[in-house]
Amino acid sequence: MPTINDKRIKRSDDLRIILSRAINLLLRDELSHSTASALSSLSNTMLKVLKAAELEERITKLEDLQDSKSSSSVTSDIKQMIGQMRN
Repeated sequence: MPTINDKRIKRSDDLRIILSRAINLLLRDELSHSTASALSSLSNTMLKVLKAAELEERITKLEDLQDSKSSSSVTSDIKQMIGQMRN
């Protein structure tokens, strides 16, 4: 059986490249239909995993941004109270 490529899938673009190669192999009868079917099923699952991971990463970044804004707001409030106490 021909190999599609030894490439790690880290992004949806990686998956697109591998699927494109698999489709071309299938069209040239160099990839069996059963292998293509299995690849399709795995690709759908992998795409869901990639989307979930991307969403989780975006949420984490937003939470970190929210935390940094909150802490700078608290710092600003404390500085303002200290300034008022000095007067």
